[in-house]
Amino acid sequence: MFNHIVIAIDGSDHSTNAVRVACDLAKHYDSRLSLVTAPQMETTAFAMGAVAGYHAIQTAPTHDELMAAGQKITDAALSEVTGAGLEADAQVLIGDAATHVVAVAEKTGADLIVCGRRGLGAVTGMFLGSTSQKIQARATCAVLTVE
Repeated sequence: MFNHIVIAIDGSDHSTNAVRVACDLAKHYDSRLSLVTAPQMETTAFAMGAVAGYHAIQTAPTHDELMAAGQKITDAALSEVTGAGLEADAQVLIGDAATHVVAVAEKTGADLIVCGRRGLGAVTGMFLGSTSQKIQARATCAVLTVE
């Protein structure tokens, strides 16, 4: 039923749950897994281990800092995947996460996208719409949003 599953990851607890659900489905359907993250400026400090309220970010993160944050998120998700006895390819992309996740799903012919209901960008999501909502609106395949 699901030959290829794309998992949107951002390092949040909901994202980790999405990885776990996708792994369970992949075992059941013998699916290929792809992880996609697109770290945002608002969440990069958190992903890099900053403590909320410690210091305000004075400048936007550099490309290298965004990529490092994305790699940290990807490494944690890959650890979950390998812990489940599976493999996945992974991409760190810069830009709008929903756009990248949907594009990867379309390019690879994925038949399911799994994402968390809430991510690290909760405040931004309140004003601009959440990434999971955007994925659901734009995807041409099934989308499973998990808590």
